[in-house]
Amino acid sequence: MRGVERDSEPADVRPRPSILGWRWELLSLVFSIGCMISIVTILLAYQDRPQSDWHGGFLSITATIAIFSTGANMAAALALGACLSQYKWLHFRKSPRKLTDLDLIEEAGRGPLGSLVLLAKRPLGLASVGAVVVLLSSMFDVFVQQTVTFESRDVAKDSGALLGLAHTYDSGARRIYGADFNVAPSTMDLSMQGAVYRGLYNLGSPAVFNCTSNCQWNGTYYSLGFTSTCADVTEATIRLHPNASATWNVSANSPLDGNLTTPGGVRLPAPYSATSWQTVVSVSAINLLNPANITKMHPDIVRIGVFRVPVNTTSFRFSPDNMTIVECDIALAAYSYSNLSSSGQILNVGHWERIRLDPGFLTSPENDTKSNLLSFNQSGLPLLRVAVSDLAALQLLFTSNRFSGIIYEGVAASPRQGMGDAFRSGDIAQTVLAMVDSMTDQLRSSYNVAAVGQSLVPEVFIEVEWAWITLPLVVQFITIVFVVIIMIKSARTPGLPLWKSSTVAVLTYDVRFRDDGDDVGRLGTGIRSTKELDALAESWKAKLELPERK
Repeated sequence: MRGVERDSEPADVRPRPSILGWRWELLSLVFSIGCMISIVTILLAYQDRPQSDWHGGFLSITATIAIFSTGANMAAALALGACLSQYKWLHFRKSPRKLTDLDLIEEAGRGPLGSLVLLAKRPLGLASVGAVVVLLSSMFDVFVQQTVTFESRDVAKDSGALLGLAHTYDSGARRIYGADFNVAPSTMDLSMQGAVYRGLYNLGSPAVFNCTSNCQWNGTYYSLGFTSTCADVTEATIRLHPNASATWNVSANSPLDGNLTTPGGVRLPAPYSATSWQTVVSVSAINLLNPANITKMHPDIVRIGVFRVPVNTTSFRFSPDNMTIVECDIALAAYSYSNLSSSGQILNVGHWERIRLDPGFLTSPENDTKSNLLSFNQSGLPLLRVAVSDLAALQLLFTSNRFSGIIYEGVAASPRQGMGDAFRSGDIAQTVLAMVDSMTDQLRSSYNVAAVGQSLVPEVFIEVEWAWITLPLVVQFITIVFVVIIMIKSARTPGLPLWKSSTVAVLTYDVRFRDDGDDVGRLGTGIRSTKELDALAESWKAKLELPERK
């Protein structure tokens, strides 16, 4: 239907759009930017901090960010929708357009579905840009909320975590007859003797740390302990035997007089009787406690020799071909530990080092029953001290038949003696090492020096994944640019009021055709400003009339 031709005033008398006409859109953008700044500020402030540091009342940090995100998105959408609606007037002002473009652009400003329809049917310049932004803004909140994640970490806190160390070994063993190497049996350290047996039979060791949960110790700590140095001396020992070139096969009724002596001087009897019995394991030890002079003494305690040979159940004979002879020196040592942590009942040692001690200095006792003290004041180590009587007690244990002796196999063999059964299988050097480790742990379990550590308590931390905030920032930036462009274009279009999405404004327009046969209609209205439009909307009334059915 052709509209009625109306007279229009010259463009230059129509009021130009004022910046105040965009006040709500500008305020929306300011509010949106403020919300995004708040989000970024919160993320920067609480990145890599414990969740417990957040004090937002009944709102969690994710809920707070969600509120700001919703505010930023809604405010930006308000400005974007208004500018898309204003763009439809610019769109028709520029050149003749299909009237369906009015619906396409208007629907695009109302949500993702309308934007998708616009892009699918007919892209329309800047309207397409706005439609893309509307689609992206539908994922605005999701992306913002993905920026915050939570990670459980172990946090070190001061606690009663203790690491057992020993700088002194003085169990109270007393000498008798004024001699350090003659120790009263009733005063010997039975716990250390028990540690020898525990280590040989792999029976575990006493706890050397105290921690109620997971703990860590960050320093470097030193402790007194024991060490072993072992070597396979089978060939060297055989070469030293007076009958080394013989077959080691004697008459059936006469046992072989082994009389094996290691290069270090340990005598290892290893007899056998053909068809009757044989030595399986022979263990012996010699004393190495010997002051270098009146005031100095080496840290060596004993030298242990172990002979082992497989059982020959047919003839009970053996030869040098299947013998194993190992010689081990047991001595005092210092240990350094660093990067320690515990998990339950397990102590994890990140780095440890066994340090050989130089000869120590002897100090006189306070009275005749107390022992001399052997002190090691070595560079880089704390002062380490050992009662000589305790070393003598260990030496007496290793050289006694409670440790040294022979294990036989066969008919009418002599009773077993010593700790030879511990060496019947496995690596001899490793068995001795396990023994000295057990002795070291026993010494450390005294806690005469304790390193205080920290408990590792699980705590939830706030993690920020900054990549997720890229899309919201891009959406907001494009929205700002889009609003500014529409504002500028509207200001440069003479006589175009800021109708935006006004439905009343659309009702005031009609389509006019000229009499010259031109098929292009002209959209026209006699309303020149938003003030006139508002006045008209307040004063006029309208009623919907539907066409009658024919």
